[in-house]
Amino acid sequence: MESIMKMGPCGGNGGGGRDMDPRSVDRIVGVIIHHGDTIDSVSVIYEDNGLEQQTGKWGGGGGGRSEIRLGTNEYFTGVQGHVGQFEGNTVVRSLTFASNLLSFGPYGREEGTPFTLPAAGGKIVGFHARSGIYLDAFGTYVKKD
Repeated sequence: MESIMKMGPCGGNGGGGRDMDPRSVDRIVGVIIHHGDTIDSVSVIYEDNGLEQQTGKWGGGGGGRSEIRLGTNEYFTGVQGHVGQFEGNTVVRSLTFASNLLSFGPYGREEGTPFTLPAAGGKIVGFHARSGIYLDAFGTYVKKD
Protein backbone atom coordinates (compact mmCIF):
# COMPACT_ATOMS: atom_id res chain seq x y z
CA MET A 1 0.00 0.00 0.00
CA GLU A 2 1.44 3.32 -1.02
CA SER A 3 1.28 6.14 1.47
CA ILE A 4 0.43 9.77 0.73
CA MET A 5 1.93 12.42 3.01
CA LYS A 6 0.56 15.94 3.38
CA MET A 7 3.39 18.50 3.43
CA GLY A 8 2.82 22.08 4.54
CA PRO A 9 1.17 24.39 3.77
CA CYS A 10 3.84 27.10 3.93
CA GLY A 11 2.60 30.66 4.21
CA GLY A 12 0.12 32.79 6.10
CA ASN A 13 -3.17 32.02 7.84
CA GLY A 14 -5.39 34.21 5.65
CA GLY A 15 -7.86 33.07 3.04
CA GLY A 16 -9.88 29.88 2.91
CA GLY A 17 -8.72 26.28 2.59
CA ARG A 18 -8.30 24.80 -0.88
CA ASP A 19 -7.70 21.11 -1.47
CA MET A 20 -7.70 18.36 -4.05
CA ASP A 21 -8.15 14.66 -3.29
CA PRO A 22 -4.84 13.07 -4.36
CA ARG A 23 -6.47 9.62 -4.45
CA SER A 24 -8.55 10.64 -7.51
CA VAL A 25 -5.52 11.95 -9.42
CA ASP A 26 -3.88 9.66 -11.99
CA ARG A 27 -1.20 12.26 -12.66
CA ILE A 28 -0.65 15.99 -12.51
CA VAL A 29 -0.57 17.42 -16.02
CA GLY A 30 0.33 21.00 -15.18
CA VAL A 31 -0.14 24.14 -13.13
CA ILE A 32 -1.39 27.59 -14.14
CA ILE A 33 0.16 30.42 -12.08
CA HIS A 34 -0.97 34.05 -12.07
CA HIS A 35 1.82 36.21 -10.68
CA GLY A 36 3.37 39.65 -10.51
CA ASP A 37 4.91 41.05 -7.33
CA THR A 38 3.40 38.05 -5.54
CA ILE A 39 1.57 34.83 -6.40
CA ASP A 40 -2.00 35.90 -7.21
CA SER A 41 -3.37 32.41 -7.84
CA VAL A 42 -2.69 28.84 -8.89
CA SER A 43 -4.85 26.25 -10.61
CA VAL A 44 -3.88 22.59 -10.99
CA ILE A 45 -4.51 20.53 -14.15
CA TYR A 46 -4.66 16.79 -13.55
CA GLU A 47 -5.79 13.51 -15.10
CA ASP A 48 -8.59 11.49 -13.50
CA ASN A 49 -9.47 8.21 -15.27
CA GLY A 50 -7.83 9.50 -18.46
CA LEU A 51 -9.81 12.78 -18.47
CA GLU A 52 -8.16 16.15 -17.98
CA GLN A 53 -9.65 18.08 -15.05
CA GLN A 54 -8.77 21.42 -13.48
CA THR A 55 -9.18 22.77 -9.96
CA GLY A 56 -10.73 26.15 -9.51
CA LYS A 57 -8.51 29.20 -9.30
CA TRP A 58 -6.95 29.27 -5.82
CA GLY A 59 -6.55 33.04 -5.29
CA GLY A 60 -7.52 36.27 -6.98
CA GLY A 61 -7.72 37.60 -10.52
CA GLY A 62 -4.54 39.66 -10.78
CA GLY A 63 -1.12 38.97 -12.26
CA GLY A 64 0.24 37.69 -15.54
CA ARG A 65 -0.45 34.08 -16.57
CA SER A 66 2.17 31.33 -16.83
CA GLU A 67 1.40 27.68 -17.54
CA ILE A 68 3.54 24.63 -16.81
CA ARG A 69 2.75 21.48 -18.85
CA LEU A 70 4.43 18.24 -17.88
CA GLY A 71 5.41 15.53 -20.35
CA THR A 72 3.82 12.07 -20.18
CA ASN A 73 6.65 10.59 -18.07
CA GLU A 74 7.29 13.77 -16.09
CA TYR A 75 6.17 14.48 -12.52
CA PHE A 76 6.82 17.11 -9.86
CA THR A 77 9.57 16.33 -7.36
CA GLY A 78 9.49 19.53 -5.31
CA VAL A 79 8.22 23.05 -4.81
CA GLN A 80 10.10 25.92 -3.31
CA GLY A 81 9.28 29.54 -2.81
CA HIS A 82 9.20 32.52 -0.52
CA VAL A 83 6.67 33.66 2.06
CA GLY A 84 6.50 37.33 2.94
CA GLN A 85 4.45 40.45 3.49
CA PHE A 86 2.39 41.90 0.64
CA GLU A 87 -0.21 44.64 1.18
CA GLY A 88 -0.15 43.88 4.91
CA ASN A 89 -0.76 40.13 4.54
CA THR A 90 1.55 37.13 4.87
CA VAL A 91 1.33 35.41 1.46
CA VAL A 92 3.31 33.24 -0.95
CA ARG A 93 5.58 35.69 -2.78
CA SER A 94 7.26 33.23 -5.18
CA LEU A 95 7.00 29.64 -6.41
CA THR A 96 9.45 27.42 -8.29
CA PHE A 97 8.39 23.92 -9.37
CA ALA A 98 10.89 21.10 -9.97
CA SER A 99 10.09 18.01 -12.00
CA ASN A 100 12.12 14.86 -12.56
CA LEU A 101 13.34 16.55 -15.79
CA LEU A 102 13.22 20.37 -15.46
CA SER A 103 12.78 23.34 -13.15
CA PHE A 104 10.00 25.91 -13.76
CA GLY A 105 10.15 29.43 -12.37
CA PRO A 106 10.62 31.34 -10.24
CA TYR A 107 7.20 32.96 -10.55
CA GLY A 108 6.49 36.06 -8.47
CA ARG A 109 9.18 37.83 -6.40
CA GLU A 110 11.82 35.97 -4.40
CA GLU A 111 11.36 38.12 -1.30
CA GLY A 112 10.77 37.04 2.28
CA THR A 113 11.48 33.74 3.99
CA PRO A 114 12.39 30.81 1.71
CA PHE A 115 10.61 27.45 2.03
CA THR A 116 11.10 24.04 0.40
CA LEU A 117 8.61 21.20 -0.04
CA PRO A 118 10.68 18.29 -1.40
CA ALA A 119 9.14 15.00 -2.49
CA ALA A 120 12.19 13.24 -0.93
CA GLY A 121 12.40 10.45 -3.49
CA GLY A 122 8.65 10.29 -4.07
CA LYS A 123 6.42 12.25 -6.43
CA ILE A 124 3.97 15.07 -5.87
CA VAL A 125 0.43 13.81 -6.55
CA GLY A 126 -1.60 16.82 -5.40
CA PHE A 127 -1.65 20.24 -3.80
CA HIS A 128 -3.50 22.08 -1.04
CA ALA A 129 -3.53 25.75 -0.17
CA ARG A 130 -5.09 28.73 1.56
CA SER A 131 -6.20 31.60 -0.65
CA GLY A 132 -8.27 34.75 -0.81
CA ILE A 133 -7.31 37.58 -3.16
CA TYR A 134 -3.76 36.09 -3.21
CA LEU A 135 -2.23 32.69 -2.59
CA ASP A 136 -1.82 32.79 1.20
CA ALA A 137 -0.22 29.36 1.69
CA PHE A 138 0.75 26.37 -0.46
CA GLY A 139 1.42 22.71 0.27
CA THR A 140 1.85 19.34 -1.43
CA TYR A 141 0.73 15.75 -1.26
CA VAL A 142 3.64 13.34 -1.76
CA LYS A 143 3.37 9.67 -2.69
CA LYS A 144 6.15 7.26 -1.79
CA ASP A 145 6.10 4.06 -3.82
